[in-house]
Amino acid sequence: METRRLWLLGGIFVLAIGLAFPAIVMAGPDSTATVSFGTLDTGSPFPRGHDSSFNVGENLVPRTVVISEGGSVTFEIDGFHQVAVYKAGTTPDDITVPAFPPNLFINDPNGRVALGPLNAAPPATTSWTTPAGTFSTPGRYLVLCNVTPHFAVAKMYGWVEVK
Repeated sequence: METRRLWLLGGIFVLAIGLAFPAIVMAGPDSTATVSFGTLDTGSPFPRGHDSSFNVGENLVPRTVVISEGGSVTFEIDGFHQVAVYKAGTTPDDITVPAFPPNLFINDPNGRVALGPLNAAPPATTSWTTPAGTFSTPGRYLVLCNVTPHFAVAKMYGWVEVK
């Protein structure tokens, strides 16, 4: 009788492990992520720049997101910004930054895989989701603000890691 009970408990244990293991193996990055692209209401209630910090509102939160291959990212754009996505492997040093002034926008097409709309009516917030196929292969994609001083001075860029 004891042997039979042990076999039954052992069988239940093996079944439970067998059912749980695929769930553990298949767990991975989400297929979507959301990034706050610019945050005008961040920091103290004093006027922007009071502490000589240009990047109070020129930032990405979070700065890095991880998604699964073929996934997408939604950018909540707050302020005067434009999202530009560059192919996997591109670094900030690869971007050709024009003189500012007169060039308000970077507009470097080399390796760019997506360009979002310009949020030209702050304080309104715009939402933009990357088009299908933007993150079709694994790698680390550079995401930056296409507004020249935001990228060049405030270092407004981040990463989408595709697994």
